[in-house]
Amino acid sequence: MADRATKPLAAKPPPFLGRVRTWLRREAVPVPVPSAGRPRAEVETVVAPLDRATVAQWLWGIGYIMPGDEQYVLELVKPFGLNPAMSMLDLSAGLGGPARAIAQAFGTYVTGLERSPERAKRGMEMSVIANLAKRATVAQYNPETIELRPHGFDCILGRGATYNVVEKERLLRVIYQGLKPRGQLLLNEFTLDSAASDRPELAAWMARESYPPALWTIEQYSDCLNSLGFDIRVVEDVTAHYRTMIIAGWARLLKEVNLKGMVRSHLRTVVNEAELWALRYAALQSGALHVYRLHALAASPTR
Repeated sequence: MADRATKPLAAKPPPFLGRVRTWLRREAVPVPVPSAGRPRAEVETVVAPLDRATVAQWLWGIGYIMPGDEQYVLELVKPFGLNPAMSMLDLSAGLGGPARAIAQAFGTYVTGLERSPERAKRGMEMSVIANLAKRATVAQYNPETIELRPHGFDCILGRGATYNVVEKERLLRVIYQGLKPRGQLLLNEFTLDSAASDRPELAAWMARESYPPALWTIEQYSDCLNSLGFDIRVVEDVTAHYRTMIIAGWARLLKEVNLKGMVRSHLRTVVNEAELWALRYAALQSGALHVYRLHALAASPTR
């Protein structure tokens, strides 16, 4: 009985996945079949592909590619005490939505870095359109090889910016060196519970990710940050809230997006995204995967 009490319950698929699959099976609009004697071009509707970034914005908001809308982001960075005289680095810029929200709310100059070249290009175009080309830049980078100007930033934010980085210690060292004395670091990060590392839900999620996760435990993050000279102020497990945001995002999509009228090729893109988030949700629900918030200061007044 003791073993059953401590073993995580089998993760159930979230309800949004079943609902989207139902639309795919029953409600998708098929591509018309050419009638006899009529050219195919006259009867087929040419539809541009639906990309993942568009689906992400249906889920999380314009300019956002992960759980956490503008209100969430502004609340998250509140400990930074941002103002127009400060500079901030966002290591998980995505399409630049968070960077633009922060720049508009606080007048802070935000440098956004994004791993995907396509998302970085699109994010910078969105900043230009919003007249924030200088205050909320978005550029592509490789987190495995990044170098930062010493003491260049007052604050650095990373949301899911390190879990799939192999050389995590190197990246965190570069971050430390890029902060001004008493500069602040805030991470919202996927972490591993080593006691549940053999859960099949975790393996299924890891196999589906575009960049293979190289997970650390929260203890490894804490030990590394301490060894680099950070003064850790907050270590908080926010897994439950993260799961709530996933469900809320999919509830929003199912309510606001007309899946019934969507062509099958587009609907498959939505289903693929739903399946990926279902795997993430199952890994989180299994107890093997957690999301932690870490807030730390660069402790040394001089380097």
